[in-house]
Amino acid sequence: MLAYSRIAKGEINLRPVDLARLIEEILPDHPEFQPPRATIVVEKPLHKVIGHEAYLTQCVTNLLGNAVKFVPAGTLPQVRIRSEAFEGKVRLWFEDNGIGIAPTHFERIFQIFGQVHGGKQYGGTGIGLAIVRKAAQRMGGGAGVESELGKGSRFWILLTAATHDNASSNTAG
Repeated sequence: MLAYSRIAKGEINLRPVDLARLIEEILPDHPEFQPPRATIVVEKPLHKVIGHEAYLTQCVTNLLGNAVKFVPAGTLPQVRIRSEAFEGKVRLWFEDNGIGIAPTHFERIFQIFGQVHGGKQYGGTGIGLAIVRKAAQRMGGGAGVESELGKGSRFWILLTAATHDNASSNTAG
C-alpha cells in the first residue's frame, strides 16, 4: 500500500527514458528473470519515452514478475518485450506464455487487491498491477492487457514518445 500511495501522490519529473537501457539494468538484478528460471527476449530497438525512471522500473519489474510467476506448473516462463510507436505514443508490450486471464477480469486485475487467483496458489499481494496502472497514468499514459485463458497474456504500458520537442524535463502533480 505504501508503494501505491507514493505513486499516487506528489510531483514527479518526467524526462526522456531509454527503455532498452532501463530493462538491461533491471534484468540482471532479478535471478527469477534469468535462465534457467525464465527466458526473456527483448526485441530491439525499444523506443524512448517520456516518463519517470523509478516508476518505469517499478512497472517493468511488476510486469516481468507476474509474467514469470503466473505460468502452468512445469512450464518455463517465456517473455517477449517489445515496443511500437504511433501517433506520438509508445506502447511497451510484455507478452508471456502464462495461464492467461479471462476477459471478464481485465479491469479487476488492475484494482487494488483485485487478484483473480488466491495468494496461496501464486503468491503476491494483489497490488502490483494497480501500481503499474497508476504509475502509467501519472506519467500521462495508461496500462492494459490482452489475454485468453490458457493462451498467455500481452500486458502493455502506453506512454508519450520522447522526441526533440519534448526532450526537456516536465513536472506533473
